[in-house]
Amino acid sequence: MKTVLRLAILFISALAGLWILGHGIALVALIRAPGHADVVRLLVEGTGLIAAGICVLSVALEQFECWRTHRKDDSLL
Repeated sequence: MKTVLRLAILFISALAGLWILGHGIALVALIRAPGHADVVRLLVEGTGLIAAGICVLSVALEQFECWRTHRKDDSLL
């Protein structure tokens, strides 16, 4: 049961990280669309979301690596 819960949390966090990263890229891509005068807001919000998505994905990857290598110790948080 513990392993299934860990895998579910890792999957959800990886999915959330990908969604956040994709949303940030989409916001930055809107800068080139005609009619958007608030370029600075889109740029700041988009780069913040890209950074947050990368952070969430890196934490999920680090937890997966820790779980994979220390599986027998049962020391994953």
